[in-house]
Amino acid sequence: MRAKPSRAAARPRSLLSLLRDRRAVAAVEFALLLPLMLTLFIGGNEISTALAIYRKVGHTGSTLGDLVAQVSTLTAADMTDILAASSSVMTPYSASKAKMVISAVKYTTASGYKVCWSAAQNDSVWTSGSSPPITLPTGLVSDGEEVIVTRVQYSYTSPFSTIMADIWGSGAITLSDLSYFRPRISTTVVYAGADCS
Repeated sequence: MRAKPSRAAARPRSLLSLLRDRRAVAAVEFALLLPLMLTLFIGGNEISTALAIYRKVGHTGSTLGDLVAQVSTLTAADMTDILAASSSVMTPYSASKAKMVISAVKYTTASGYKVCWSAAQNDSVWTSGSSPPITLPTGLVSDGEEVIVTRVQYSYTSPFSTIMADIWGSGAITLSDLSYFRPRISTTVVYAGADCS
């Protein structure tokens, strides 16, 4: 009759067999990697969407400024049409989330940049005769000349805004772009009778 192995002798053999057992290793590895893979997938998708909207924001600002810079005078109806064009440029994203300001800013060596006129959609106009609420680069125009400034801001809210709020403190990201254009056919652009000259 063979003697039964003692419990102490059986223990190392069972530990060895446990270490050699490869069943369910793939499931454990998948469970460990799943949160990382989901984070990378969702994060990559959100970043690509935000970059696509940011490109649309920049293109919208450039288009609006370019349309204004091509004329010497604008009526209120012309400005309404120009601002309405933003919805076509922003497609497939909603232009209703975009804040747009178009302004003519005059530069003089005596007083620097001053707002001549301003028009806006979903935003406040800049006060005529005051300094613009943004910092303009020096050397854009010479003394007595105007520059057309457009600012477009878009509030991007992710479907995962709760997670974003935990990370960044806000569920929305503001995507913003500034564009500068010199008037093409005159040194100024007159809008609805407002003129700085």
